[in-house]
Amino acid sequence: MATGKITLNPQRSRVRSSPLKWAGTALWVSVLLLFAFFFLVPLFWLLLAPTKADDALVLRPPLSFGNLETFGQTARNLLEYNGGQIWTWARNSIFYCITSMVLTLLLCIPAGYALGTAKFTLRRPILILTLVTLVMPRVVLVLPIFLEMKVVGLVNNPWGVILASSFFPAGVYLLYLHFATSLPKDILNAGRIDGANDWHLFYSIALPLAKPMIALVAFFSFVATWNEYFLVSTLLYDDRLYNLPIGLSNLMSSGSLTPALAGNFSPIKRPEVALAGLILVLPVILIFLATQRAVRPDGLSGGEKG
Repeated sequence: MATGKITLNPQRSRVRSSPLKWAGTALWVSVLLLFAFFFLVPLFWLLLAPTKADDALVLRPPLSFGNLETFGQTARNLLEYNGGQIWTWARNSIFYCITSMVLTLLLCIPAGYALGTAKFTLRRPILILTLVTLVMPRVVLVLPIFLEMKVVGLVNNPWGVILASSFFPAGVYLLYLHFATSLPKDILNAGRIDGANDWHLFYSIALPLAKPMIALVAFFSFVATWNEYFLVSTLLYDDRLYNLPIGLSNLMSSGSLTPALAGNFSPIKRPEVALAGLILVLPVILIFLATQRAVRPDGLSGGEKG
């Protein structure tokens, strides 16, 4: 019984699959362009809004450019508002972020190293508690934190915000994962055989290999504290201690976004609020550009493999 063999013409197969391939590529490109348009247009509007007067934001096309003179007047109105109070809020935000970031690293790095490399009795319960705290909504912890700070007298005190922001279980868990999975155990064992103590192993071997992950934790800590709103509004009630997110909220309540509260002669209008939003985003972008060089895909995987 003869059996036939079906053969396919490679050239015809390529011809038939080519339209499907181009259709799929066109679909993906269209989806990506749609998402890019959806997310980038508000950013372009935010960049162009301070260059136009308040009425021009309504009457002129949304993505039209105003003029530099209007931008200068908008910047003066914002920076001179209430005696230059935005500078105070900016200094407070920088102080809160940098100080809490340093404390976060001082706490998270040793904790992650101990959980990732050492074996002790309470290791597993501590890891479970870290995970539970990590998945718990931040707002749930605000009331207990407020009660703790009230007991120690740190309500309406900058150090209350700093200490509360330094509580960063995500950083502990990220560093634990790095030290547990990416730190070569053979290097540590060789160092112990050569007589190195735990501190020397931590300082000379573990820290240099963990620099990319440390930079990542530092970035996440800075951004979390910089954008902190609810915790700061709960712990602080003196406007001289506010950070930029709370100050921006005050600007919005005093500006033309809420005309009933603004008054006829308020210098804060929608262009000033847009410029304040740019000022709020700019440090995050700068920190990202400063840390992204340290966070390399090969660096996050541990030591080099030979």
